[in-house]
Amino acid sequence: MNCGEEFQDYLPLMVEKLGEDGLMQELAKGFDLLADPRSQTITFQSLKSNGPMIGLPQMTDCELHRMISEGDSYGRGELDLHDFCVLMVRTSPVLMRMAKVMLHWPEDETNLTNIYYNM
Repeated sequence: MNCGEEFQDYLPLMVEKLGEDGLMQELAKGFDLLADPRSQTITFQSLKSNGPMIGLPQMTDCELHRMISEGDSYGRGELDLHDFCVLMVRTSPVLMRMAKVMLHWPEDETNLTNIYYNM
């Protein structure tokens, strides 16, 4: 999806500063800001109304529907917390490269900071 803005990937920096658990807590806070309080899911309508309030750029209905459908693992037209977290990590090019590297390296050679800074 091209919204005409350059994407700044902050998730690797957040992992470095907060650790994995801290990142997941921050993603959960972001989810809560975007979710419909009744369904506790991110719906098209909640994303449309809450997104601009937290600084997301204005998007077309088509782009919003595409965002929801890209992360919706159950085909319900909404994102639960798990769907949202997976989508956020999948849209981080650096985190995806780090994951691919880690899958191919022995445990004692993994160093996320070095992988992040050497990409």
